[in-house]
Amino acid sequence: MRATRLYKPLEIRRFQPGTSIASLPGVRQLTAGREENIVRGAMIGWMVFAALLLGLSIGRAADRDETTITAQVSSAEHETEEGYFSLGPDTTVLVKPGTDLQRFLARQNGRKVRVTLTLVDGRQLSQLER
Repeated sequence: MRATRLYKPLEIRRFQPGTSIASLPGVRQLTAGREENIVRGAMIGWMVFAALLLGLSIGRAADRDETTITAQVSSAEHETEEGYFSLGPDTTVLVKPGTDLQRFLARQNGRKVRVTLTLVDGRQLSQLER
């Protein structure tokens, strides 16, 4: 008894130039399942890529509403009394003398602090303290 082969041996035929052997009936049936798997894999890959891009863009959009700096507070004695504080080499902060923030920065003189600035929604009403 002869074993059945999955692939038939190629027969030597005389083909016209430009004739594809993939158009033969036996070859076309074997490649149809593979093409579907390749297309399915490619579609899944593109969907994962699109989901990653969407996630990164959402994360970056939320990141633009706030910034955080870590810097060393430095201020001379007369600047501390007036409310002038340097936060690292790039930032100078002016605070109202006698406030909690001024007392906090005066205590932290010479130390590193982390300051977070967040955008406040414009619909919020401001209150004047008297």
